[in-house]
Amino acid sequence: MKYGVTAAYTYGYTGPEMGLVDYLDSLRSLGRMGIKYFDLEILQEKHIPIYLEKKNIELLKKTAQENNVTIAGFTAWVCLQFLHSTDPADNKKAFELFTLVSEIASSFNASYIHLGSDMLREYIVSRDETYLTAPALDFKIPRNVKIADIISRYAENLNKLAEIAAGKGLKFSIEPRANALINGADSFLEIYRKVSHKNLYCCLDVMHCAFHRENIPLAIEKLGDRLLVFQLCDSISGDMTHYPLGGGTTKIMPIIEALKKIQFNGYLMLEIYKGGKDSKSVVDSWYNDAYRLLCGKDTETVLNS
Repeated sequence: MKYGVTAAYTYGYTGPEMGLVDYLDSLRSLGRMGIKYFDLEILQEKHIPIYLEKKNIELLKKTAQENNVTIAGFTAWVCLQFLHSTDPADNKKAFELFTLVSEIASSFNASYIHLGSDMLREYIVSRDETYLTAPALDFKIPRNVKIADIISRYAENLNKLAEIAAGKGLKFSIEPRANALINGADSFLEIYRKVSHKNLYCCLDVMHCAFHRENIPLAIEKLGDRLLVFQLCDSISGDMTHYPLGGGTTKIMPIIEALKKIQFNGYLMLEIYKGGKDSKSVVDSWYNDAYRLLCGKDTETVLNS
């Protein structure tokens, strides 16, 4: 397993206002903590300009190298609302944005590109407000719309994204999320069979599994070699907060044992954040402590307590 952190590390203390300076600061902080892998992210369209300047990309790459941090993946969250729409024009924009993010990710020699699943935005009644673009709390699918048709179209769109990513030398992982079209291991595997593209992988997030009371070790074993990224935090069922390890009710060691059982050789990425309003020192302590627990000699004792 390769241990790292997601772009949520930066979001944890900047919220959606992160910029180039924040990512540079994150890379330096991760280097000091000894954390080797990091995801970069394009959260919203306003963040795209960070990566349109060649000098910015070179500075990010240089800072990562100086701090012994590898850019493992790129999160294309900017595509989320456009992909999860009934409007073909929105879907077309999603493909264009995904292609752009794939090109940027490829310029960093990233291994994968990642995107979350969601409900179609026209059917969402309300969203959770824990963090920006958190999943739907409530949605209503029209009586004349069949969920089977929605899933079939969604599979076609995911197939296109998998193909775009493959063309840029990237693996594509989709993240099951609470109350989304893909919301767990079984729904991922169902849509994977429809997509039938070998470049579609799963990114599993502890919090979203816990929200639906999914047995996480079982989910890991079901996914097997389709599991590419595992996002680790603590959690409480029915709560959309990514708690620090020890701050929730999730048993961590059975998860680690399940990953070992399937000989997981992907990325175990810490993803710990609340509303994006915590101080950097607090967020650093969450990640530093979690990383020490994962890598420490007393890991089993501490994580089982």
